Amino acid sequence: MAGPAVFRFALLLLLWFVVAGVTADGAAVGAAAALLASWASLHLMPPTRDWPRPAALARLLLRFPWQALRAGTEVALIALDPRRRPSPATIAWMPRLPPGGALDAFLAYASLLPGTLPAGEIADGAIAIHALDASTDIAAAMTMEEARFTHAFGLDA
Repeated sequence: MAGPAVFRFALLLLLWFVVAGVTADGAAVGAAAALLASWASLHLMPPTRDWPRPAALARLLLRFPWQALRAGTEVALIALDPRRRPSPATIAWMPRLPPGGALDAFLAYASLLPGTLPAGEIADGAIAIHALDASTDIAAAMTMEEARFTHAFGLDA
């Protein structure tokens, strides 16, 4: 337990120095604040074996702007071209992540992806997904994004 505690303390103290600057008076206050914050964080969110994979996380984050640009262009074309009509749909999608914080984080991430919106739990753990274009395989796309997300955050080990 000492490893995660020391890591969190050092990270919070570094954050303190970035925000408040490095001064003699501030160091004592910062150390006390970092100690209390570390204690609270360890009790509110105990350490786990799940660690993010930096390369996969970078790929996930770098892919996001490209997806947003592509989907935004698609939405604009649908809105501006009178021959194209949106074909919205709501599907039931079954996530592989168990209910809890990891699934909530993924659904928050998925809500930022253009063209899809998680709309809540339906039944038996299925999630209602509202999509702008029903002609695409929405369930497969959500499952692929979930796999990328779980891999990037080390949840698939």
